[in-house]
Amino acid sequence: MNESAVTPLHAPVRVTPKNASQQQMLKALRNSQITVILAPAGTGKTFLTMHVAGEKLVKHQVDKLILTRPAVGMGRTIGLLKGDLREKFTPFLAPLIEAFTIQYGKVPYEKALASGAIEMLPLEYVRGRNISGICILDEAQNTTEDEMYALLTRVTEQGKLIILGDTSQTDMGKANGLSWLFEFIKRHQLYDIISIVRATSDDIVRGSACKRIVQAREYDHQ
Repeated sequence: MNESAVTPLHAPVRVTPKNASQQQMLKALRNSQITVILAPAGTGKTFLTMHVAGEKLVKHQVDKLILTRPAVGMGRTIGLLKGDLREKFTPFLAPLIEAFTIQYGKVPYEKALASGAIEMLPLEYVRGRNISGICILDEAQNTTEDEMYALLTRVTEQGKLIILGDTSQTDMGKANGLSWLFEFIKRHQLYDIISIVRATSDDIVRGSACKRIVQAREYDHQ
């Protein structure tokens, strides 16, 4: 890999955890091969994930960063967007991309994308691939059981999988891949190979408006 392709042009943003849940996220992201973060919007899960994954990429500790999410909710929309697969899928991975560029710069992101060090794929395209770098699955609450199982089985000895989800924003109902995963881990006691970090609306750091809106929504669904 061409190391200049992912070398940041400036020092990355210094990240200091703001609460106990963020400390747990950082610990799991840095030390676990498979990490599952279940947290509502505004808790910092995307930013911290891209901090750790981006750091490993720019330090050349991994040579591939795969960004993916299920195509639920896209329907025919993705086919109407202009461009190739990457250009069509970019808008749906915007939160991950933004978190990377804020911390490591737009130019390093574009160079990494051009060199293949960063790859964006719909979830169905990951099936059959070997994950030997880092794969980040966003919007995991919109996967099916089969999709989640298929992704888990792609991780090689050197690979790292990060699963991000928020069950309050599912389009799949209660029978989704993320809920299945938690039950699967508990049933087979897989906690030694899969780390789970849970955050609540009390851990929201985005702002007071976000926190109040999320908690109001939770109240409506009690």
